[in-house]
This record gives sequence, structure tokens and C-alpha cells, in this order.
Amino acid sequence: MNLFGVFSVPDWILLITTVLVSTYLYVARHRNYWKNQNVPHEKFSIFGHTRRIMSKTFHELDQERYIKYGKVYGMFEGGKPSLFVADPELIKQILVRDFLKLPNRRSVKFHNPLLDNLMSVVSYKRWKVIRSVSTPAFSSAKLNKMCSLIESCIDVTKRHLIDAAEKEQDLELGHFYGNYTLDVIARCAFGTTMDSHSDQTNDFVRMSKIITGGKKNLALVLTFVFPALARLLKLKLFNEESVMYYKDLSSTTMETRRRTKTKQDDFLQIMIDAQERNRTLDVSQGGEEDAVKFFDIDSKLTDEAPLSSKTLSEEEALSQCMMFILAGHGTTSSVIAFALYLLALNPEAQNKLRREVDVCIKENGPKPSMDVIDKLQYLHGVVSEALRIFPPASRLERETTEDYILGNTGIKVPKGCVVAVPVWAIHHDPQYFPDPDSFKPERFSKDNVDSIPPYVYLPFGAGPRNCIGVRLGLRAVKMALFHSICNVEFVRTAKTKVPLELFKGFGAISSSDITVGVRKRTS
Repeated sequence: MNLFGVFSVPDWILLITTVLVSTYLYVARHRNYWKNQNVPHEKFSIFGHTRRIMSKTFHELDQERYIKYGKVYGMFEGGKPSLFVADPELIKQILVRDFLKLPNRRSVKFHNPLLDNLMSVVSYKRWKVIRSVSTPAFSSAKLNKMCSLIESCIDVTKRHLIDAAEKEQDLELGHFYGNYTLDVIARCAFGTTMDSHSDQTNDFVRMSKIITGGKKNLALVLTFVFPALARLLKLKLFNEESVMYYKDLSSTTMETRRRTKTKQDDFLQIMIDAQERNRTLDVSQGGEEDAVKFFDIDSKLTDEAPLSSKTLSEEEALSQCMMFILAGHGTTSSVIAFALYLLALNPEAQNKLRREVDVCIKENGPKPSMDVIDKLQYLHGVVSEALRIFPPASRLERETTEDYILGNTGIKVPKGCVVAVPVWAIHHDPQYFPDPDSFKPERFSKDNVDSIPPYVYLPFGAGPRNCIGVRLGLRAVKMALFHSICNVEFVRTAKTKVPLELFKGFGAISSSDITVGVRKRTS
């Protein structure tokens, strides 16, 4: 093509230029969105955000923006405006009061029916059904029955821990308690008994490493930064072989139980029952323990509309079993690992916890009930403080189903955009938690906990769409800490990293190297 009658430009260059300019104009169409509303915001950039999330952790980025822009600020993800909110009253507005306006988490497509039916990603109408039929699995009655299953996993883990202490070994806590957590999930969700510590070649163990091992890749980056492109390319975020393994395992176990008419007290049985009849479900939690209420914030759903169904499809039932692996494995093991790491760095706190555990055992025997363990105040403080310093998720996210006005601020968020709560940044704000980088379990004692404002401590989220497995997860964590501290000591060694190096990019907050020494008790 002859341009301006001066020089010739090949048609293909003009075509590429036109496509690139058009793409930029489309992606940048919202670049003045926050400026026009006078909202403090990060400057629009197509690739700047991508570079940063590849070089820094999410929590670092969120904390930098929190310090720079304040408690309400805007940014752009894939060209779309996102609003970050850290003001406690506005957080309650988003997660609780306006739940029906923001009932969904960030929309993600896995292009796999099993993964696309996970409770954590389905849209509100199906989520409401899935949550209602899954809730009985986490009632007090069911959890009390599951505690005996967890205790059997504790016994196995305890043997390996004592052996490591006698040899004065250094342990990578994430891996070690990942084995324990996997045993708990296998037992409570899939009805399978195993010892992951001894048998790393077991398919259940091997596939868990494959499915949850990848922390960052191009597919994840594109899904987060350019979701439309990721959907167009139908990118796969999880290993297909491992997904199919857990699907086949669940399906086979379900079919065997139906054929033999056998039942077990596990999550898989709840899913079988949820398929078989349109029954009235007992969704009551029973007597809620104070230790659980502290984490389970305003989760009651006030939508009185009747459920469209009380049964699950086969795919939906299988998906919720898969959720145990994806949502429970790394998260639970990391909480245990972080707590013991902090105790290793703070021997006075460790000794105080051990004294509390010793008194409990003297009064209640070597295997006290979960109700007794739940009443241990310093153990509660240790777990709570570990969750404050290292929350499982660096942020909470909700997606608007309509144009949304935030409280009385007048700030408008377009339909289909994300409103996020930067949990890590809030947990490390000295306004709410003085000396935030120090490990102080006493913050959560009965005398001090009332000084923490509502909605600034959110390790498991808040509102109806919080973490449904918090009760089971906390029991697995507390039982592991109780019996570990009872039997061995954890110490800082030359291999212990201070500070820890956390994974950059996506997923739950975790580290590949949480190493401490394990020693026999000296007292």
C-alpha cells in the first residue's frame, strides 16, 4: 500500500498494526475509570502488572498498594477495573450485607466438568444447593465421628515424628505435615486408609503432588491477567491425569458402596446420599464451639428463596470430593507448618504451649476429646496468630453480578468486575495489630481479643461464602499441634530460613522450605 503517496508499506504490516492498535484501545478502554471517580489507583498498564506478579508475591503487591493508596483503591486486571477495600465497615458491606449483589467469587473456567463444578467456583444458584447438601458433613455430630479417623492419622504421624526426633533430624514441615494432611483427606473424604509418610509411591500420594504442585505457569498468568484470552484458548490449569485419577477413585468407591449397600462416616457418603434422594437435609451445625465461632464470621445465608433442588448430579458430587484435595491439602499442612516454624523461632511460646498440653493430658489422659482440645486457650492463640501472620489466602475476592455502588462512598464497580479484600495487608497493619511482624499468641487471649475490631481478622473469609471446611481444618490443625508439641521439641537450626521465602504469584500462601530441627523432649 502506498502511504501518503510517499512510501510503500506492506499490507501485512498495516494489518498487524491495525490489530495491535485495536487490541490496545479495547484493553485500555477503562484506563480513566478510577481517575474519573477520583479513586486513588494504580496507573493503567497492560504489561506492568503482569511483570510484577511474576516477580513478587500477591501479598507483597497488595501491601505495597495498601500503604501507598490507603484503604480503598482501584487497579486494573486484564484491562478491567478492580476495587480493593480494606475498611472494616465496607468489608462487612461487601461480604455480608450486600452478599446477594456479590455472591460469586472471581469467575474462573477450568474447561473440565469436574473442576468447573467445584463449590468454590460455581455461580450462586448452584453454590447454594451444593453448600446446603455439603454442610451436614461439617456438623458437630459428623465431625466428632471424623475425629476418630483423624486420630488414627495422628498416631501414624506421631511415630514418624518421634523417630525423627530420636535421630535429631531437620524436617521440612510442609512436606511432613502434607503427608499427615493427605492421610486425613484420604480417610475423611475418600474412605481410604494409608501412610503417606512411608509410601510416597502410592498413586493417591503421587497424584496429589502432581495436581497441587504447580504454583505458577503461563496458563495461570493468562487466566488471571487476561481471562478472556485464557477462555478463548481453553487453557488447562491442573494436570488432567491427576484430575481423572481422583474422579475415577471417587466414582469407583461410590459405586462399590451402592452395590454392597455399605456406609461410612465420611464426606464421600454425604455425596452419595445427596445424589440418591431429594430429601430434607439437616444443615444445623449443632452447638457451635466458641473456638470455631471466632473464625466462622457471619456465614448464615439470609436468602429465604427455596432451593431449586436438594440433590446433586454425579459430576457435582465427584467435584466436591476433589475440592478436599485442591482446597484442603496444601492449606491445612501450611497452617501446621507455619505454626510450628513460629514456635521453633519463639521457644518461650513453645514451652508455654507445651505446659498447657501437659496439664491437659494429666487431667484428661493421652487422647483428650476434641471438645477438650478446643478449650485450650493458648493453643487457640497460637493457631490464631499463625493464621494472622500467614493467612491461607492473601486476599478475598467477590465478583459483581450487576453494577455495584459501594456503601455510601458513591464508588461504582461495573458488572463482572472484582472487588477484593487484601487480607494479608490488613493482618499486618500496625493500626490493628501493633508490632505486626512479631509472633504474639496473647493477642487472641480472652483478655485481649475484644480489642481487635470486627472484620480486620479474616483468615477464612467472612459471610455466607466463607470457607465451608473451616471446622474440619481447625480440628486437623489443633490435633496435629497438640500431639506434636506433646511428644517432641522444634528448634531453629542452620537450615531454618529467616525470613521464609514464600511462593510468588498464585495460590495459597505457602513456602517450599519450612525447615526446623526436631528433638526429643528435654522436660
